[in-house]
Amino acid sequence: MNRRSNMKILVVDDHEEMQEFLQDILSEQGYQTEAAGTAVDALELLARDEFHLVITDIKMPGMDGVRLLEKIKSGVGFSPFVILITAFGDINDTIRFIDKGAYDYIIKPFKMEQILIAVKRAERELQMRQRVRELEARVTQPHRFQQLLGKSAAMQKIFDLIKKVAPADGSVLIEGETGTGKELIAQAIHRESAHKDGPFIPINCASIPEGLLESELFGYARGAFTGAQENKQGLFVAADGGTLFLDEIGEMPPSLQAKLLRAIQEKRIRPVGSTSDIVFDVRIVSATNCDLRAATSEGSFREDIYYRLATFQIEVPPLRKRKEDVPLLIEHFLAQHAAKGRDGFFSAEVLRTLMDYSWPGNVRELRSLVERCLYLCEGDTVLFDDLPEEIQRRARPENRFCLADDKTLDEIELDYIKHILDRCDGNRVRAAEILGINRKTIQRKLSD
Repeated sequence: MNRRSNMKILVVDDHEEMQEFLQDILSEQGYQTEAAGTAVDALELLARDEFHLVITDIKMPGMDGVRLLEKIKSGVGFSPFVILITAFGDINDTIRFIDKGAYDYIIKPFKMEQILIAVKRAERELQMRQRVRELEARVTQPHRFQQLLGKSAAMQKIFDLIKKVAPADGSVLIEGETGTGKELIAQAIHRESAHKDGPFIPINCASIPEGLLESELFGYARGAFTGAQENKQGLFVAADGGTLFLDEIGEMPPSLQAKLLRAIQEKRIRPVGSTSDIVFDVRIVSATNCDLRAATSEGSFREDIYYRLATFQIEVPPLRKRKEDVPLLIEHFLAQHAAKGRDGFFSAEVLRTLMDYSWPGNVRELRSLVERCLYLCEGDTVLFDDLPEEIQRRARPENRFCLADDKTLDEIELDYIKHILDRCDGNRVRAAEILGINRKTIQRKLSD
């Protein structure tokens, strides 16, 4: 026997022959074992030492195995898995034992293989849990705030800003590209605010037709229109005492912006078809992926409501501008999947490749990529060939920019602009951000 396991097992049985039999089986498989003849002795051993698994007979003098199980599971923090051995068993016993916290139970007479299968299954689950704990330990303070993660200076600044603005009553406008985690920031503001005990109600202003959005926000009175057979509570009232999160606020129709302004200013709304106002107490947090200040200049968004919504502003940087957060986020997503039973790793080559990628879909794209690669890869390690073809193509040497010795500075500059445009699939907005110039400069350079 070459195998050596770190799992420590306590065998509890009032018959020495059974103790010795189980210890012999388990020791041959490399497990560390100790034995106790009574439940009381077992509890004393458990108080002095840490065991990962307890295998106990149910029928014993004094305290039986089920009561021992209850004692073990009544503690705080880590408790060992418990496998019960019984001479009798039916579906009612199964439900009762599992409900009390048993990991498994085995009916006498049993074969040696039955014990070993149950023990090895418990060992695998313990290893998985340990892996989850290790991954989660890497994603700790100060890199975590509420459900947000980030060790980059940009994210640390956002954590500090949330702590400052959350206790205030003023509206908060969160700006950033799609997939950067704006709703998570809104939730963090809510949890840190005086409204934390109230509801957090999100609504996506872009996903609801204009004709329905007013009714969703303000509610309606019975008979207000065909089909309105009873009063409907709007989201402002539903969020009373809490936070209303208006996502994609830039898509709100101009016809509703004036009504929204009145609601925010006066802290009261009037349901569609009603003649009475309803007073509410709601913190407004909104989010957008467009430039609302520019929209006010163009006339598509009211300037007065912009200033009402933007008492405080939080700008969320895209993932490509905080690349140091990529490994941290990958570890976090891996831990989430490990907790569901799919353990895995990313190779060093894959991590380097992902650090160089531009992440047009931001954190949302990264989360999807981790799941896709983890479940489609062979084995437990994600390799370069497991990455999507687009990311592989961009990472290959022929797609990397190389300086040429026989070209002028202007020619090299033009080649580099074209290279970045190719990496961004022709998206000039994204290319301009990477290059640190504006779109008009790109157009001018290409047309010269």
